[in-house]
Amino acid sequence: METAGVKVSMRDIYAEVQRQGRLLEKIANSLPDSEDKIEDHELRIRKLEMRMWQAIGGFGFLAAIISPLIAVMTA
Repeated sequence: METAGVKVSMRDIYAEVQRQGRLLEKIANSLPDSEDKIEDHELRIRKLEMRMWQAIGGFGFLAAIISPLIAVMTA
C-alpha cells in the first residue's frame, strides 16, 4: 500500500505566512478604530445617564406635587 506524499518546503511555508499576514492586515484596516468605538460608547452611556436622572427628577417632582393634591382632595 503506497500513499501519495506531499512535500512542503520552507519557501512554501514562508509564502503562505506572508499571504496570511497581508490578509490579516486588510482585515485589521477594515475594522473601525477601537478608540472611536470606546468614545462613542462613553457618549452613549453619558446620554443615557443624563436621561435617567432627568426622568428621576421628573418623577420626583410629580410625586412632590401629587401628594399634597391627593391630601387636599381627600380632605
